[in-house]
Amino acid sequence: MKIFILEDDSDQADLYSLWLSDEYECTIFEKARDLIKQISFDVPDILLIDWNLPKISGMDVLHWIKGSRYGNIPIIFLTSRNSEKDIVNALTDGADDFIIKPTSEKILKARLKAVSRRILDEESEKDGFDSSPYTFNNLTNTVSYKGNNISLTNKEYELALYFFKNEGLLISRDQLLESIWMKSSEISTRTVDTHISRLRKKLMLNGTNGWKLASVYHQGYKLINQMKG
Repeated sequence: MKIFILEDDSDQADLYSLWLSDEYECTIFEKARDLIKQISFDVPDILLIDWNLPKISGMDVLHWIKGSRYGNIPIIFLTSRNSEKDIVNALTDGADDFIIKPTSEKILKARLKAVSRRILDEESEKDGFDSSPYTFNNLTNTVSYKGNNISLTNKEYELALYFFKNEGLLISRDQLLESIWMKSSEISTRTVDTHISRLRKKLMLNGTNGWKLASVYHQGYKLINQMKG
């Protein structure tokens, strides 16, 4: 089983890797951006991440992962943050476990095994996601409409998947920049609007087939399933 460890303290990261290397294949990352780049072509079985990281925090990474096509990757926080608010927020936003530093080798291994069991027991959406009449294929990054494939860029696919997994929720442009583009300073809200316009056209999200990607003035966008009434 492959584990990516995101920890900017090299001594701690090396210690965790030493503890786990007899049972897991561990790769260490000190920067969140390096981990995110790696995931695009090398998907781990579990992520073990710190919260307090430079520039991009562990929570930012959590939000990006859960809003992307890699949203099924289990994420465990291993952090010195120990407030009730932090623990609740992390678990509510999609973390699978929350371990407070300092911890021991036995506790870390037990927690990892518990999450591993859940991976095997749960029916996940690793291969795809269905939301009639659309079918998402995460293996090929393609969307089909009533069995017919629709050509999308990688970013358009990530956007489409994000909206369908958050159906009915108001999503701001800032949320999209954070989740899809990781708040890149090179990306403007106009770029977001352009991608939305293309996505709406390609997937016919104008209400004619029961789905509408609606603009909410000064707030963002909302994907509406009109068939729900």
